[in-house]
Amino acid sequence: MKTILLATAFILAPVGMASAADINEVLPVDAFSWSGLYAGVHVGYAAGSSDFFIANPGVTRPLDPDGFIGGIHVGFNQEMANRFVLGAEADIAYNDVTGLTSFTSGLLQSEIKWSGSARLRAGYAFDRTLPYITAGVAAAKYEATVITGTPQGNILIHDETHIGWTVGAGVEHAFTDKWIARAEYRYSDFGSQDLSIADGVNTIADVDLQTHDIRVGLSYKF
Repeated sequence: MKTILLATAFILAPVGMASAADINEVLPVDAFSWSGLYAGVHVGYAAGSSDFFIANPGVTRPLDPDGFIGGIHVGFNQEMANRFVLGAEADIAYNDVTGLTSFTSGLLQSEIKWSGSARLRAGYAFDRTLPYITAGVAAAKYEATVITGTPQGNILIHDETHIGWTVGAGVEHAFTDKWIARAEYRYSDFGSQDLSIADGVNTIADVDLQTHDIRVGLSYKF
């Protein structure tokens, strides 16, 4: 009896293995989905273009701040059946972005204190790799200070939040189901604001600001 059972098991074993292989072929491993909420951190470098202008007596100075940035971002993606991915993202960054130029009464220093944006994103998924474009609203806190080098101290002449727009492109890669790396370029135009110290003064005086950013980041997909 034992001999018959062993012989039967030996005969059926290949059949069972073949059936398991067939099931694996019918039920492939699920592809990665970009849909869902994510949050992460990013660092990068910003190069700015900024002009300080006073109509009377006709003073123009390039401030052009540059330096490092670092912050956080949060967003949501929805992957469509055709592999297009649509989403929205918000970010805010601390900026160590400064500029320095000569001025009639000393030096003029500019500094971007912080920057942020709220944007839409669109991309096409190549499985775990997602190239994308992005655009939206941007804001930055921008200061300009005259460094006098006198006992009277420095003079803060501009302290305003600039609001404008930003566009960019990037690529993300999900190296696990939860962790996603990115590289991104963004151009931001924060517009022009009246010089703070010129409020109530009968002259045209303003400061504008644009930046080019290169950022890398890491996100966690929930």
